[in-house]
Formats: sequence, C-alpha cells, structure tokens
Amino acid sequence: MKNRNRLRKMTFHGETYLWAYYYDDMDFKNYPYSYYLFSPEDNAKLKVRVYFTRYAPNMNIDAYSEEGTVCMYRGEKMVLNLCRPVFAQQVMEYVFSQCCKKTDTGEIEIRDGDAILEKIGYSEFD
Repeated sequence: MKNRNRLRKMTFHGETYLWAYYYDDMDFKNYPYSYYLFSPEDNAKLKVRVYFTRYAPNMNIDAYSEEGTVCMYRGEKMVLNLCRPVFAQQVMEYVFSQCCKKTDTGEIEIRDGDAILEKIGYSEFD
C-alpha cells in the first residue's frame, strides 16, 4: 500500500492528468469495491472519483500482472485490469469528455463506473 498514496501521471491529447486506482480487499461489506481518482495536473481544485462494484480486482495492489477480470471488449474476450494505465486512460478520456470538464472544481463522485465500462465497450464480467 505504500505507493498508493502517490498519484501517477498520464499525458494524452496534450494534457497531463494525475491518477490512481484504489481498492480495499479487506472491506468485506462492500467488496468488490474500487475506484479511480483522477485530477488534471494543472487543476488541483478538481478531484474525480469513479467507483466500480461489478469489477472484481484480484491482482496484487502494487504489482502489474496478467491477472484481472475476464470480460468481453467489443466482441473479443480479454482480461481487464484497472491498475494498468491503458484502462485508466480509457475511463479518464470518457469522464473528461462526457461527465465533467478539466476546468471544473470540487469533488465529483461518479458512482456507476460499471456503466462507464459498458459505454466504453466492456461487458460480460465473470
């Protein structure tokens, strides 16, 4: 857990964002419960949390692995691992184009991240 307090940087479309993926595998009441935290690098006044309930994180928290949740992505079977930057970018692009602007302020909570995954093209979570 030591590295989870530090947000990671990602640049796409000429903009830099900070992000992290969190889950608590000891929270048996809410499991599976996880979320992304996103913030534009040049706007510390905006924090966006995207919560997931159907996605079951089953990987070690500070390690990239091949593990994740088996699902379909646009008709192809694949393994979804929200710790990986490629998945964070997909969700982040959707959030900042459809849910809020990077110039907004405050804390925004998007409680149905599972719906965002479906809109991006993911389905049939095992």
